[in-house]
Amino acid sequence: MEGDRSWMCHRRDEMGYWNNQFDVGVDNFLDFAFSQTNSMFCANNMIRCPCTKCWNREWHHRCKVRAHLITNGFIDE
Repeated sequence: MEGDRSWMCHRRDEMGYWNNQFDVGVDNFLDFAFSQTNSMFCANNMIRCPCTKCWNREWHHRCKVRAHLITNGFIDE
């Protein structure tokens, strides 16, 4: 998954409203992450959650990772 990742830092727009680009970006990220079934990044239909709460330490299913990313956002690189 390459390209512009600036959407990862902008859950809300400058007016404080929900940023649709973030929502689309999360779904695209999850599609990519869960497609990596033959790798150390996806096991038993779970990935390490990259939210600010889990910090890639906890393994979760897609719906929980999505909820965490929507609620907590991505960790900084």
